[in-house]
Amino acid sequence: MGFFSKKINYPELTPDNPALDQVHDVEKPLQDLMGQVSDPLEVVPSDDHAYVFIGKPPKKFGVAVIEQGKVQSFIAAAKEKGLDQAKIQKLNEQLREAYLHNMDAPRYKTNVAGKEVVVIPSKDLDQEVKQVMSSMGN
Repeated sequence: MGFFSKKINYPELTPDNPALDQVHDVEKPLQDLMGQVSDPLEVVPSDDHAYVFIGKPPKKFGVAVIEQGKVQSFIAAAKEKGLDQAKIQKLNEQLREAYLHNMDAPRYKTNVAGKEVVVIPSKDLDQEVKQVMSSMGN
């Protein structure tokens, strides 16, 4: 493993960081999501929602939204809105771009239900993902 391993040791998310409270606000649905996937999670917390990158962004990943205590995958939301595969692919590419634009955003680690998750408290990344998600309706 070693040589190709990209495991980065991020600093711990400290109690004085407001992102810690935001992660606690979505802890239950985050635990539910952890029960469904074994891939690494990167959480982009906000005041009333969180976006979760699942897997190994920016290459192979999925995105879930946690809102009002519920988890919904990006794919499920797109299909619910009747989007075809081409539109889903285009939106997925925009999510990849949003992630890439924010590669230099600070990242932290914290434990949720005994598992380490990466937290990206980035307003820019949050806004870019929100823009992609809201364009689903168009």
